[in-house]
Amino acid sequence: MDQPRLSARKGNTMLKKCDLSKKTDDKTFADKIAPLQERLGELQRQLRDERIPVIILVEGWNASGITMTIQELIRFLDPRGFALSSIGSPTDEEQKHPLMWRFWNRIPAVGRIAIFARSWYSRALAENTDGPGWETRVDRAICSINRFERDLSDDGTIIVKIFLHISKKEQKKRLLIREINPLTSWMITKGDWDFHRDYDAYLPVIEEFLKKTDTQYAPWTVVGATDANHTVLTSYTTVVKTLEKNIPVILRRKKLGTKTKLRFSLAIVPVARRFAAPDLREKKEYEARVVAAQKKVRDLQYHIYKRNIPLAIVFEGRDAAGKGGTIMRLTHDLNPRGYSVMPVAAPNDDEKEHQYLWRFIRNYPAAGHITIYDRSWYGRVLVERVEGFCTNPEWKRAYTEINEMEEEFRNWGGGLLKFWLEVSPEEQLKRFTQRETDTLKQWKITEEDWRNREKWDLYGAAIDEMFAKTSTKYAPWTVIESDDKWYARTKTLETVADYCEQLLQ
Repeated sequence: MDQPRLSARKGNTMLKKCDLSKKTDDKTFADKIAPLQERLGELQRQLRDERIPVIILVEGWNASGITMTIQELIRFLDPRGFALSSIGSPTDEEQKHPLMWRFWNRIPAVGRIAIFARSWYSRALAENTDGPGWETRVDRAICSINRFERDLSDDGTIIVKIFLHISKKEQKKRLLIREINPLTSWMITKGDWDFHRDYDAYLPVIEEFLKKTDTQYAPWTVVGATDANHTVLTSYTTVVKTLEKNIPVILRRKKLGTKTKLRFSLAIVPVARRFAAPDLREKKEYEARVVAAQKKVRDLQYHIYKRNIPLAIVFEGRDAAGKGGTIMRLTHDLNPRGYSVMPVAAPNDDEKEHQYLWRFIRNYPAAGHITIYDRSWYGRVLVERVEGFCTNPEWKRAYTEINEMEEEFRNWGGGLLKFWLEVSPEEQLKRFTQRETDTLKQWKITEEDWRNREKWDLYGAAIDEMFAKTSTKYAPWTVIESDDKWYARTKTLETVADYCEQLLQ
């Protein structure tokens, strides 16, 4: 497909100001590169020891030297400590998810380096500039990128971004050289020449990308890449200086974070979480309404699949509120090939080494599928907050991170339902006691459940603040009054059916 001819947009001059004539002679290069290479190896070992993750991405024009630059950068790195991702067109599976999903799957664990030969920038440009309305799509992609990079930076990831800039004339020369060489001719495609033809049209768009994503936490370094020595030396210098600058900052932040005392914001107006439930004591009425809703949801599942709409359903609630039983009724008639249930427990060792949203985003529903979360990312502002498993700054900023994550999922076209199942302390005690005395249910009750019950008011404060700060227009909470299980299951199933109908309109 031909690359689109874009209308120019007013941008800054990060590329125009870049000096493309800069060169570095061989002697100067040899004298300066050796200590940088040695220093980069030392920094990699420090990153490993201090458990700091790093992202290095190299972007640039076609034939600007991305592969060569990365090859030089990794030459003196321990290959056990980094992973290289060469980003091209999305796979079939990646096309079924939002733009940033494939990159969340590639973020580095603590102490490791993720290197990207092209990245979310190239994909955002390639996937959002075709056809009418491209400017709106590009702006939305830029917003997603900034949020992604900010969330990672806030979590302690160092981000290094390099853009290799060459002129249109230089690009043409390099494309021709590669095309006539039998060993490299396979690398040059019609798309490369189409992109070259539209160089002048893409220039202001790339300027706009650089301008709007040149942030304090993830700044750009534009490198004039006409001369190979200058390109490599500047890239090495950028990586080393960025790491040297940011490692002490992150270590200070970690030290302060471990000293932060857990505090609760009790000024939030409590949200009513228990209402007088309608009387559904007649079992026949309950069964009839549940069966009718189950059939309706099953039929709607097929329409959602045909329309390629992803649907996420979140279940949160007090211990023994009935999440498991409600999920069982919800999935009773669903096609098992079209949904999955993600039970969320304490993060495992691998999950602890990534940003906390990583394990949830990588399990997003694909287009046309349903993912049901039995507990979710809200653990950050509930159990992790109350039990002190994260610092005060971490759970406080999580409200914004969660809201933005949910907004992006909705903007991508996904559906999102959030249920809170609430029980009274009297009903919870009754269910705890029943579980302890019923041999078939004893596995459901643990010492942790009893400990959590002792913190009822602390959890109540956290729940009220969660509602106040994360019940949004695009992802509101639905409270399920769960003292009466019949009523709770009926309301949940009928709410899912109604929501799916709205989603399909």
